[in-house]
Amino acid sequence: MSQTLAYIVIIALIANLLSVSGLRCHQCNSHDNEDCVSLVVNTPRAQRDDQYLRDCAPKGDEQAFCRKTIIQLDVNEERRIERSCGWIQEKTHNACFTADNEGYKQTICTCSEDGCNAAPALASPASFLTTSLCLAASLGCLLRH
Repeated sequence: MSQTLAYIVIIALIANLLSVSGLRCHQCNSHDNEDCVSLVVNTPRAQRDDQYLRDCAPKGDEQAFCRKTIIQLDVNEERRIERSCGWIQEKTHNACFTADNEGYKQTICTCSEDGCNAAPALASPASFLTTSLCLAASLGCLLRH
């Protein structure tokens, strides 16, 4: 049984890695276009606004991911949102972190699924399911030994 769980974990991890190729991210800046602020997340009741969804052009061997940056300017209390592709991995991936800079504060969130940088919270159901399966399988293997 533990060998079956190991296969499930390997298949889930490979499927998660393969889903990143050909990534499409929302690419816009609220400073240039107000519509960039409130992209609707795809739910049963609302369709996601895909007007800014674009392919992430490859850059060498780097794997693309989606990024959402929220900038809060201290001077005029303006809030900007930039949605883009990224290639240089941040310290924290598929999560958010905050940087407090002189004159402005940034919150940067990253994710690895098509259009995921539209959401206010970047944890997708597919990522949650994959992570949960891997965790359950790992715990199952540990408890058996």
